[in-house]
Amino acid sequence: MAQPTHPQPLPPASEKLLREIAKYDTGAGVQFQHAARARYTHPNTLAAYNARTFYPLTARDLVTDGGNDTAPVRITEAGRRLLAHLDATAKPKRKKKPANPESPAALKLLRALAEHTEPALIHSGQRRGVWHLGSPDGFSARDNTYFAVATAGYAEITYSFAGGRHIAITDAGLQRAAGKPDAFANGVCPFGEDQGRGAGCILPAGHMPANRHVVTPGDAA
Repeated sequence: MAQPTHPQPLPPASEKLLREIAKYDTGAGVQFQHAARARYTHPNTLAAYNARTFYPLTARDLVTDGGNDTAPVRITEAGRRLLAHLDATAKPKRKKKPANPESPAALKLLRALAEHTEPALIHSGQRRGVWHLGSPDGFSARDNTYFAVATAGYAEITYSFAGGRHIAITDAGLQRAAGKPDAFANGVCPFGEDQGRGAGCILPAGHMPANRHVVTPGDAA
């Protein structure tokens, strides 16, 4: 049976471990500590790794402990070359758009928050990344929606020493939940409309100060 031309890719957990070793091995290696259930803890991050996570790395000589499982683990030149190759060939990750605090989901969350007169406890749901308001079966929204309304100043998230999270709506959030007044209810400022097609101030009618106008690019100043 023909052997594969390219080696099998590292398991994700082993690649992550290799990167952690590369990050903290400045020459003396990384002294992992024995932990329960055949695991080892990283001295810098305290992350625990199963012993089998090391096997793909030692089998390919990407790391070495010199044959002594109590010695520091060092990354080899082969390990560094592999990481450089993985980084050079990796596809660029698409950046996720931040949640919009003006989205329908965010406004629904604000209206649900407005019903709570006291800070409400946030419950992590069964689905990853979904939080529930007040109780495990309370109003649900994505965690980034919670962060979006907090970043916009519509709500405030507080953390307790025990690890719990509470959220409370702010005055700005109450106003937004009730609906923003339409700034253009009385129309647009008519300044400059007679100076050309498309010309005119883009501010609401009756804006202040009255003698300062804003026009679209190309319109009369």
